[in-house]
Amino acid sequence: MGTILGGFIVISSFLVASALMFNSFLVGPLAQSQSMKDMTRTNSSREGSGLNITGAAVYTAGGSDVWVHVDHTGSQTVADFSEMDVIIQCTDTSDNLILNHLGYNAGGLDDNEWTVGVTGVQADSFNPRMWDSDEELTVDLRVSPAIKAGTTAWVVVATPWGVNDQSSITNP
Repeated sequence: MGTILGGFIVISSFLVASALMFNSFLVGPLAQSQSMKDMTRTNSSREGSGLNITGAAVYTAGGSDVWVHVDHTGSQTVADFSEMDVIIQCTDTSDNLILNHLGYNAGGLDDNEWTVGVTGVQADSFNPRMWDSDEELTVDLRVSPAIKAGTTAWVVVATPWGVNDQSSITNP
């Protein structure tokens, strides 16, 4: 009787372990497959986006206000400008190298912030107040402390999907 009971426990343990292993073999690839689908969807969204900075300059020599014209060459609409990133690297008036991630301010400019320029999105005929393909956006930004005169700064503009472009700005 003891031998039969011991054999039953061994066989039961083997069946439980086999069921657990089989379940993990089914669930693991399913989770991996879902992750691959999510990654493909994200990459497809990113491929549909594109930016081209067509111009950037300081408004007044030695000043801290900058304008940037960005052409939307992709197919993804940007509906919420606060999800975009604007980063600037420059030399300030004290010869310090500054790297700033500027915050978005829909109400206007303050130190180390950016906003959509007065002209807004140009050729804004499709999806008003959204930035669609083949439209140009004017970005106004204010850097504090001011950009040193006679130096070059770099500005990066990025969409919520991580697509970006950069341009140099020479402060006369």
